[in-house]
Amino acid sequence: MDRFEAMTLFTTVAEAGGFSAASRRLGIPVSTLSRKVTALEAKLGTRLLTRSSQGLQLTEKGRAWHLHCRRILAEMEAAEAALGDDTAVVSGTLRVTAPVIFGLRFAAPLVAAFTAAHPRAAVELSLNDRAVDLAEEGFDLAIRTGVLADSSLVARRLGSFRRILCCAPAYLERHGPLGALGDLERAEALVFTRLANPQRWRLRDSGGGEHVVAVHGRLISDSADALYVAALAGQGVVLTPAWQARADIEAGRLVRLLPDFATAPVPVHALFPDARLLSGKVRALLDAAVRAAPALLEP
Repeated sequence: MDRFEAMTLFTTVAEAGGFSAASRRLGIPVSTLSRKVTALEAKLGTRLLTRSSQGLQLTEKGRAWHLHCRRILAEMEAAEAALGDDTAVVSGTLRVTAPVIFGLRFAAPLVAAFTAAHPRAAVELSLNDRAVDLAEEGFDLAIRTGVLADSSLVARRLGSFRRILCCAPAYLERHGPLGALGDLERAEALVFTRLANPQRWRLRDSGGGEHVVAVHGRLISDSADALYVAALAGQGVVLTPAWQARADIEAGRLVRLLPDFATAPVPVHALFPDARLLSGKVRALLDAAVRAAPALLEP
């Protein structure tokens, strides 16, 4: 069996999480795929995969071999693309991760449009709010919001967003207008525990001056989406990303409060392991993300 074919087959099985899913992606029978991976293990003299109650798992050596295979295949793809032109076909599987709420609003439409534009490409999108280790877990691209920690990853800035103050019209009808920062201290705040200081909202005015407001509320959550739903239901004031509230403000379901105040810009980046090994399909998706970002984010 060709060495690069073996790498491609094994990598697809590892990233698909099993032979059946890999078989569908590759268009070859499960029996053929299993036989070739077994032959690869025999050639290498070590077991790469094990089956357990949780499904197919990579062994320690399998994880190491997977990373080497991804790197080599990316180099080959980049070398082939360098010999081609801009009309080269984008193909293969991409693994992408993003935060849940921003991922639903930005990453999900992005990858849907990408796969529609590139019929030979496939995307596995994972939405979660933890800091995923791209190399360890085999992801090609990550979308991250917030200040980046020091790492070996390469970052490309997509833009930024601000969190703004919103509530439902029904809340104002019951509690009266909120016309000054001091009114927030008496308002029913919807408190997001994942902020650095959940009950001290740090805002900037239109002139760049900073203000810190102590807020209090009976609904506290680590889910920004849950708090947003509560705000729509008239339960209090929420500090929420402008991109999340835009449509509801335009439709009248939410009211923006104190429009001269918002948080400092929150950066959004696309991260990938190594620019030198950026494959053609990852570069194509990254370029698509850069083009899509202005519709949702500030520069």
